[in-house]
Amino acid sequence: MYNGLFINSNQSAIIAENNLQNTSNALGTALNRLSSGLRITGAYVDPAGYQIAQGLNSTNLGINQATRNANNANSLVSIASGGLSTIQGMLGTMQTLATEAANGTESSQDLAALNSEYYQLASEITQIAQSNQFNGLHLLNANGGNPYISVESGTGTVQFNTTASAFNFQIGYNANTATNQIQVTISGTQASQLGENAGTVYLTGAAGTAYTATEFISLTGISYYSATSTGGVTTINLAADGITSASANSTFASGVYSPVNNVDLLSNTDALTALSAVQAANVQVASMSGQLGSYQNRVTQILGNLQTEGQNTQAAYSQIMDVNFAAEMATFTLQSTLAQSGEAMLAQANLIPQGLLTLLR
Repeated sequence: MYNGLFINSNQSAIIAENNLQNTSNALGTALNRLSSGLRITGAYVDPAGYQIAQGLNSTNLGINQATRNANNANSLVSIASGGLSTIQGMLGTMQTLATEAANGTESSQDLAALNSEYYQLASEITQIAQSNQFNGLHLLNANGGNPYISVESGTGTVQFNTTASAFNFQIGYNANTATNQIQVTISGTQASQLGENAGTVYLTGAAGTAYTATEFISLTGISYYSATSTGGVTTINLAADGITSASANSTFASGVYSPVNNVDLLSNTDALTALSAVQAANVQVASMSGQLGSYQNRVTQILGNLQTEGQNTQAAYSQIMDVNFAAEMATFTLQSTLAQSGEAMLAQANLIPQGLLTLLR
């Protein structure tokens, strides 16, 4: 294209200036990317890519928190498992004491000494259950709940569910609780909550209603629970209701009362009752420990999955948002060279009108 020589305009300088401006813009973009480490420095650069990247970043933040949640869950279960291990060892000692007390060679003084140690251990089990905590949350006292027993009634078996410590762990980054939460339930391990169902007694209420009650033997006492014909469950107290034995067709007034009849080692017969309760408690605690172990295994698998998912999500986000330094540095070098060349050519273009002066001489 022939531009000619004009006094009022310098087309060559305008072209050089435009090229230099484009080069300066490209150089600024390269500097921005290199200094920030981002390929997409704003939504205007790549709207679709920016939208996808922000979704990935949100997911990654959720995964990171879910990972911390799972680690906290693992810590909580570990603390509870540690408490159960201690209780398991104490139950072993209590079983030894009860077995010794059941032997007919023990004097009353020996039985009293064995009984004292037995109850000290039972009290310590309750203390551990009440003090075992994670971040102020009680783990082993079942919120002070009652034991879990099955009560037979005229319409079938009624389960009298214990009040247990239940924890919902958010181990996913979505709101769907079915796939993003796990619930850990820990039954109570206080001495009054460890034991077994020893047998069934049949009672008749004051109004002539037939009840079926299950005798529950714990480490420290015996409670009687009754079921109505409609499946309702109440607790009855032998002494308060005038029931002196677990005989059939006894009469009582329904209501909720405290447990009665302490378990002790003061006689060989009582020691056998205590031994039965301790053996059942051992099975109960071992079952709880196994359940918590399965929770720990599950949480470990969840942590591995979250780690893998988090790495892949972060890699996908980086692929979209982060700058390729090698390629961008090559672009920066090119644009920097072009900028210097453009500045030099603009200076030369500004000298072209001076050639008109020779025509005016």
